[in-house]
Amino acid sequence: MNLYTLHDKPKSLQGYAKRDNVVPELIKKQIESGEPANVQQLKSIASNHKLALWYAKDIIKGRFPGGEPVIASYPYYAYLYAEYVINGRFPGGEKAIASDPQYALWYARDVIKGRFTEGEPAIASDPHPAYWYAKTIIKGRFPEGEKAIASNPYYNKQYRKLLNK
Repeated sequence: MNLYTLHDKPKSLQGYAKRDNVVPELIKKQIESGEPANVQQLKSIASNHKLALWYAKDIIKGRFPGGEPVIASYPYYAYLYAEYVINGRFPGGEKAIASDPQYALWYARDVIKGRFTEGEPAIASDPHPAYWYAKTIIKGRFPEGEKAIASNPYYNKQYRKLLNK
């Protein structure tokens, strides 16, 4: 129960500013102790990307549709949800994943197990993921990533070796 909703001036109460950081942790402890969540608590979990992923992965051990919109808005959590909860593609989270070079690479490698064309522009922008995408996913030339790869002497050398196999 959110006691702040019962007060005329909840902002004047001690702890109000920290309520969103403290209350979700209390809900988590309650559920971990074996007490089920009520509807309001599930709404709170569904609005917090960390808790929504935890709830899906560790508590219900499956998809949590109520939490998917918030999970989908964070590249890291969307990737983890796809990898460890869905065990497959997470279309709702692909836009966020595609915006981050590292998670786009991992999504291609661990989830899709092949090319992730939506994520290639981000991957191509960073030498590390661009090289590893060329090496492990494409297994050859990655023209879109060559500018970024060339900017890093180590990856540039490794990329040239890859292409001269």
